Amino acid sequence: MMISASANDVVMPDPDIAPLEVVDIQLTGLQNNDNPKSDFGIRQTWAFAHPVNRRMTGPYPRFAQMIRSPSYIEMIDHATHSITLGKQGEGWRQFDVLMETKGGNVLFFSWVVEKVTDGEYQDCWMTTAVSAPSPAGQGS
Repeated sequence: MMISASANDVVMPDPDIAPLEVVDIQLTGLQNNDNPKSDFGIRQTWAFAHPVNRRMTGPYPRFAQMIRSPSYIEMIDHATHSITLGKQGEGWRQFDVLMETKGGNVLFFSWVVEKVTDGEYQDCWMTTAVSAPSPAGQGS
């Protein structure tokens, strides 16, 4: 699916966006965090945070601070990432994410998305959990 939004606009959740695309939209945003403007990638990632996740990690300034914490800072401006479907069930998908940091380390994340069942984002896939990173080797 081609996401239609101007390059300056955050892509918002939509029932037509598949689970894998949600993860890719978030990771691509973080990979290019300050393009087209400062912290655009963090804002893009927040846009797809599941309402349950938002209650735990939000509001946005607190979420941005969490992304900049030692646990997640290497997501920002990372070099590359790959996404593979891990497990799935009714209304949820877990993806294995390998990310090469700008320093050449490879990190593993477990990324979980769930379909929202009610409210403003009903039927949209949004992120409910991202594991802390674990080392997965050296990159190129």
